[in-house]
Amino acid sequence: MVGVFLLWPVVFGFVASFTDFSPFEPHPSFVGLANYAGLVSDPYFRAAFRTIGIFAGSAVVLELLIGMVVAWLLREPFRGRGAVRVILLLPWLVSPIGNGVMWHFLFESSAGIPNHVLALLGLPLQPSPLGLPGSALPATLAVEVWRAAPLAGFLLLPGFGVIPGELWEQATLEGVPLLGRLRHIVLPYLRPLVLAVAMLLAGAALGAFDSVLILTHGGPGTETLTPALFSFQKAFQNNNWPLGATSAWFIVAAVMILGGIYAALSRRRPPR
Repeated sequence: MVGVFLLWPVVFGFVASFTDFSPFEPHPSFVGLANYAGLVSDPYFRAAFRTIGIFAGSAVVLELLIGMVVAWLLREPFRGRGAVRVILLLPWLVSPIGNGVMWHFLFESSAGIPNHVLALLGLPLQPSPLGLPGSALPATLAVEVWRAAPLAGFLLLPGFGVIPGELWEQATLEGVPLLGRLRHIVLPYLRPLVLAVAMLLAGAALGAFDSVLILTHGGPGTETLTPALFSFQKAFQNNNWPLGATSAWFIVAAVMILGGIYAALSRRRPPR
């Protein structure tokens, strides 16, 4: 099962990146590194990688920070905590396409949330932020953070259960500031879990495609163009399958680099 549905497509896609393969080309020929050289020199692909760097870096940091706050608030039992946890996971359980359709409507210029608030304040209506340069990427980023931050909190929540309560109480009695308690007590215990969750969030952000396709189609211009969306456009819209397959391997390389960093950091013992 793994060989047929995972390993074979991976090997086939890697080999195809060195050819002029296409579903309509019965006899593909070997082209070496021409596809990779073409991508590196493509300004749209370089723009896509700059975008995904900003997008993924910002998303992971915000999701971890909000996730820590959510996990901290849910650490102690209270009435209805189970229901709250389920509700917080709903954004993640809905498909990215479903989220994209919903937020596209909520950002819509005539009946969306921003203009509804402006109308209540008696201010002039504005176009949808998804179509404005300078605001499309923050709006898309906000949707991704809204979707993934509760999941980060859900995954980080068990880590708070292993922190000895007496350490927190002692630091509180000694007057240690909140940030100091978080740095010297919480983070050392949560470090392995935070690294694992950060790796998961980074991998998901680097492959951002579905919701971006629905929200902005990569626009305006190339402001929200991601490598995954670039790969889709090249292969399925421009019928340039070699570049579409090759661009996907740059995403794989980025994930592998992150995996190496995660493996190196996870082997380091936290200070005691």
